[in-house]
Amino acid sequence: MHLISALATAALLFIPSQSHELRGKQLDTFHIEDASGTEPPNPQYFEPAMDLGYFANIDPEQFEWVNTDEIKPGETTCGFLPAPLGWDVDELDIDYPTVKVYVCVTFALQQPAPRGNMAVHCGGPGSLTLCNYVMSLQLDEEVKSSYNLIGFDQRGMGRSEPTFVIPECAAHMHQDAKKLNINFGNKQSIRDAAQVYKETHLACWNHPGFQLGAVQDDGTLKAFHFLEYSGTRQLAEDIERVRRIFGNQQLSIFGISYGTIVMGTYATVFSDKVNLMVLDGSVDPESDIVSREMDDARAKQERLDYFIASCEFGNGQCGNTDVRACLNDVSTMVDWLGDEVGDWLAPVRKALEFFGMQNGKNMVMTMLISMIWSDFNNFSRICEYAAKDDYGSFMDWFIAMLLGHAEYEHDLSLPFINITQGNATISFEYNTVSKPTSSEHAEADWPFEGYGKLAALTSVTQDMITAQDMAFGSYDENRYVKFMHDLHMEYPGLGTGMPARWVQQWYSACYYWPNVTPLPPIGNPSLKGIIAGQLFDPATPYIWTQKMRNHFKSASLLTSRSVNHGISAAIESMAADKNCYANILRYLKSGRVDFTDGTVCEANHVGDSCDIMSIVANGQCGGLPPDVTVAVE
Repeated sequence: MHLISALATAALLFIPSQSHELRGKQLDTFHIEDASGTEPPNPQYFEPAMDLGYFANIDPEQFEWVNTDEIKPGETTCGFLPAPLGWDVDELDIDYPTVKVYVCVTFALQQPAPRGNMAVHCGGPGSLTLCNYVMSLQLDEEVKSSYNLIGFDQRGMGRSEPTFVIPECAAHMHQDAKKLNINFGNKQSIRDAAQVYKETHLACWNHPGFQLGAVQDDGTLKAFHFLEYSGTRQLAEDIERVRRIFGNQQLSIFGISYGTIVMGTYATVFSDKVNLMVLDGSVDPESDIVSREMDDARAKQERLDYFIASCEFGNGQCGNTDVRACLNDVSTMVDWLGDEVGDWLAPVRKALEFFGMQNGKNMVMTMLISMIWSDFNNFSRICEYAAKDDYGSFMDWFIAMLLGHAEYEHDLSLPFINITQGNATISFEYNTVSKPTSSEHAEADWPFEGYGKLAALTSVTQDMITAQDMAFGSYDENRYVKFMHDLHMEYPGLGTGMPARWVQQWYSACYYWPNVTPLPPIGNPSLKGIIAGQLFDPATPYIWTQKMRNHFKSASLLTSRSVNHGISAAIESMAADKNCYANILRYLKSGRVDFTDGTVCEANHVGDSCDIMSIVANGQCGGLPPDVTVAVE
């Protein structure tokens, strides 16, 4: 591992724009081809959707298609829902301004769709209507040919209007954005970041584009603020509006990651309208940002600890070395050196500045851990340097690994391109006038110039929804500093600061937010369905899946021992674990849960699935390279 590899690993953790991937956008999915066992849907559980003629002739004042010629079996097409800003209640007699919500439908091959309509949301916040295609990759032929899939550009993002994807609401576009690269052991560094978040949130809230108005029956003009009406609750209401317009039939719902909050909220508020329900990789069903982020940090620390413990289970990546003792020795040595460790990175300071990363202990530890695993043949010798406090030899090894033995050129044109998303490619048409929207690519100027940069390289979509949905954010700088510092002390991530860095975005989104609109506690005691989760999910802690199952007491829990995010990303026997996901597919076909509540699916051991770089960066694990030998007993 030389300079580029080390920086790539570190950048996945340290570049601020990365943290917004935490709860969203599952593109690394498998595609199931098997459609065996096809049988007609049981009318006890399913009502067919309306025919295509009905969809084509919907009143455009209720829902306006962009191109009705695309309403065909197997086609995807989109339109706009003109929605009142708030939920109409006759007794309140309030007239709301109207917003536009972009909605896409992937029509089933069989028409009318024999299993009805299914609303889908793939997470984020920010997955947009591209979720229709993502779900198409996860469902087998029988399922996707029998449901109309409905996806949404949530209010404020994508092609929905108005938008909150603006520079004023993106902390990473602030002139002092570099201060967001916090050194969590330094309270002043945390304090500097708090100021950036505060200034961003106040400027965002006061942006004139969010001030809306509507004339009331008595002739007065009533003012509304868009950032009080564009959270998850409003998305659930928009889903209900679409359900009514599309035939007023029972709606099946499928949410992944943050999508579990979307669909969980819908199932809470409109429970009598739900047919089937799948919530996979649940986010905390309660609206307390403090307890949510403490859970998150603990889970990330435990995932890292589990990987280290796997060395004692027989993880062949570790050799015979006492890895836990080794890394503790390295951390102690770096602590003892103090500010001097910054000098270790002097040869690559320009490259760090290019990526917007700070040098310091967290950066050094992240790169050290990655390098130690990459220099497998010298593992024991490196740990011996640390145990004996042989700083000179350790530093010589570090610099040699970082730079290689060639002369380093200060050329910032580094061959390091795709740092924001995995390598999966979806070969469907999108970002055109009548097709789904994607924010996957920073270079995309759709739906307006610069949207891709804001949506993909900042956390603005996640921040705006979190700020509205959550309660108990901090309004005191000292309290903010204490929370982040204490959390880092409790869950240091082997000195990398990884748990605190991933918590930073979500907790900070609620800092000094002027007015919140928290969600009701999600759940329903009688609604059935599947609540699925992964024991060592990097994005959504398993404890949240347990809480979600407890809130839907009649649902069935499906657990995978996977170290990845989402059942579809679970790996078993070095391949996608289709057997576990098949439980969900059978449910979507039959309408009945046929497995025992609490079923646990096997998955590859962490030592088979992950390398240390994936763990330190809190990323998905795709299996080890073929040249790595693992022996688990």
